[in-house]
Amino acid sequence: TTSATTTLRTPLAAAMSSSLGGSGARGSRMALFVFNPTLTPENPRPTEEEISDAKIVYYSPSCASLEEKRSQVGLVEGLISFAAMFNQQEKGPLQAIRTAQYAFSLLEAEPNIWLVWVVRHPPAKVTSTSHDGRSSSSTAPAPSDLDEEALSDSTLGAVLQNCYNIFRLLHGEIQTFIKDQSLLKLLDILEDFVPAYLETVDAVEMDIFQTMDGLQYSSAELNVCVDLHCFLDKLQEEFPAIRHAAILYNARLLYSTMSLPDTRVLYSYLVSFSGSVSNNKLNRPPYGRIPTAASQPGGGSSSFGRSLLLSEDEGFLFGLSRSKRPGAAGPASLFVPAVYLSDGGRGQLVVLTFQGMLLVLIFEPDEHLDAKLLESVRQTCTRPSGDGLSLPELRPAIARQHAEVAEKEDEFRFVYYNHANHSLKLSYKPPVSRGFLQGGRAAQWGPKPDERTILCPLHEALNNRQAAFREVSYLSADRGWICAKRWREREFYLLMEDPSTSLSRCQDECARFANFHFSSIFMM
Repeated sequence: TTSATTTLRTPLAAAMSSSLGGSGARGSRMALFVFNPTLTPENPRPTEEEISDAKIVYYSPSCASLEEKRSQVGLVEGLISFAAMFNQQEKGPLQAIRTAQYAFSLLEAEPNIWLVWVVRHPPAKVTSTSHDGRSSSSTAPAPSDLDEEALSDSTLGAVLQNCYNIFRLLHGEIQTFIKDQSLLKLLDILEDFVPAYLETVDAVEMDIFQTMDGLQYSSAELNVCVDLHCFLDKLQEEFPAIRHAAILYNARLLYSTMSLPDTRVLYSYLVSFSGSVSNNKLNRPPYGRIPTAASQPGGGSSSFGRSLLLSEDEGFLFGLSRSKRPGAAGPASLFVPAVYLSDGGRGQLVVLTFQGMLLVLIFEPDEHLDAKLLESVRQTCTRPSGDGLSLPELRPAIARQHAEVAEKEDEFRFVYYNHANHSLKLSYKPPVSRGFLQGGRAAQWGPKPDERTILCPLHEALNNRQAAFREVSYLSADRGWICAKRWREREFYLLMEDPSTSLSRCQDECARFANFHFSSIFMM
């Protein structure tokens, strides 16, 4: 769908300042609210304020005044209705609003359920030239000098969509939740979920990987894929309550029995974070929340960002807090969050780690999972079986093939994305050690941090269906060329550091890169 963007300079900006603040912590620059324009008060003769309040499902920050909440929701609702009169049906509903100080991202996540995310424009950077001719940039001191172009509508929309996707994964659809439980219970869940989610988002540093929320795949030969399939079939025969499963190595996807949309959302939640992937993502800040009794299914808190602490190469991320091994003291506790797959239905999430491998299991929702059952699952998966169908027997071939392909140094620096299967691939530069005194260089995946934001407008240009760009080249005096190219469902970004490279040489390198990586692609 095409977004309809309205630029406003209204008292809205002044009203927002009271709760969002000007600068400071990233959470203070955001607001997120949910409303349903069809909700009405129970009072048969309601006042105008009661009519406005009934539409507000949730508002963060909760410290905002009632007048401010009514003003925000009323204005957004009015603009949605106004824009609908001019939009053609194929363009869809209003998706973005701009004011002098704030960017609004709108999402009709469910019929009549609107999510609105408000972000303050970051301060503009002023470039100055010193006496020696060198240029430097600094943040503008005046609070009114804001960079209204810094936040991309598509990036904001992608983050808001991901927010809803993760909420739906952990708690189900909003309307279904209200129907099955209550609006008050939903408020408790959202009051815990939304601030925790916003803590993981830095509105100033958002980049292309918020839009390209893709899957990073690991390489595996055909015989290994067959062995993985047989291993999961064998596991499901022994534990029939397992409905779906997936296997990852070093946070790269190897195999999944779930649909692609369900796999993508689970992958995004479990291991993916702003272009980086890690099996320990949920153990690290800004995640790493402690599982509590209230965060269990049926409790009043969200399970978002909560997991069991991994202290060794083998253990449950979701499941049993510790294995019942000789000498282990204290009772074992369980943490098994509920999940709601868009295609696979409701289930119980169990995740087991083993020497870099991640085994994701979705159990039937009504299956009683206790310490005995989960320990049996762990032993079945981690003990050699003699037939090659166990994690320790599968791992050597997987690790070898991963090192040969995924951790092989690339000639080019690039970002590759496939819209058909949401495959995301980043170039790899291995770490370099220069000795004890000289230090070293960490492994580098894809673009450098200061290049990531530049890729956003190039990505938007390639995906603008009206413009139909197939290739965009961008030259920066201090960074060199970035060549963006799209062919059918694939797009890639080639990064060249030498600014003296000519455009024709740049295009030749793009052709060589495409021939090297895509000439042998075939469809199975």
